[in-house]
Amino acid sequence: MSTHRPDGSPLTHDELLIDVARRYYFSNESKVEIATTLGLSRFKVARMLEEAVHRGAVRITLHRPTTRASELSVRLKQRYGLNHAVVVPTEQRTEPEVRRLLGDAGARLLTTLLAEGDVLGVSWGRTIKALAEATVSLPRVPVVQLSGIAGNPGENSMELVRILSSITKDDAFPLYTPLLVPDAATARSLRHSPGVAEAFDRFRSVSVAVVAVGSWNPANSQLRTFFSTQDQAALTAMGLQAETGGILLDAEGREIDSPVVERIMGISSVELRAVPTVVAVAGHVTKAKAIRSVLLAGIANALVTDEAVARLLLQEDPLI
Repeated sequence: MSTHRPDGSPLTHDELLIDVARRYYFSNESKVEIATTLGLSRFKVARMLEEAVHRGAVRITLHRPTTRASELSVRLKQRYGLNHAVVVPTEQRTEPEVRRLLGDAGARLLTTLLAEGDVLGVSWGRTIKALAEATVSLPRVPVVQLSGIAGNPGENSMELVRILSSITKDDAFPLYTPLLVPDAATARSLRHSPGVAEAFDRFRSVSVAVVAVGSWNPANSQLRTFFSTQDQAALTAMGLQAETGGILLDAEGREIDSPVVERIMGISSVELRAVPTVVAVAGHVTKAKAIRSVLLAGIANALVTDEAVARLLLQEDPLI
């Protein structure tokens, strides 16, 4: 379907408004998907969704689950020493739907955290992609890529930096290297090459970072697919539970001491812990143990997650 009727006549503005709202709220399509299907810009889609709410075409009602989510947010902050915690009610949602809702919530939080003078750092992840797609407006800040290229063309970390820097209208510092390189010697050489060295130098200036979380067991990590079968087996034997921005952690948040770490191109745990605000945007029950690892490691001091994961993180017994 496009912005025209089957007979070729154009939809009225109100008809298009309803179609956009239906796709977003009932079909769980992202703003980018709607924009692509209808031939609109995502900024136009965002403005139409705001108009739909303002004119009463869409009515948003807060029910009891939101109250529970707020209570869970407070408890998460207390339990893990977080500065910010956002819990999204996501009952009976598929993982892609959870990802979109987390992206929307992460985008809203990011707009409250950033101000002119900040430097935004971005790692790769499907939830961070959803955040970038949901972001409409940000202050004028530089954007730094925190980890090497992973993912498909048009969906990798360089693309996220491009999207977000087009919104901030400031400099972009992409990291022109794969996330995982063949050996440590290649990694050392690349870190001193033009462009790559500049991005690594910018890590120290990052004041707000957004990161995803990958789970090793159960397997829900894109980084895992870049390792050989032998490396996967070795890392599993060492107790690898989570990865964020290429940083490898066990179930208690301790870093994995493995030679493969020297092959990962990205920000170090020391550098990431030095960033004043690090927001982990991650959800779905398959990642609960991994998210716990990241929080125990003290890497993230802000979290955007879903209600089911929040409840698991607040259990007294270790996650099973």
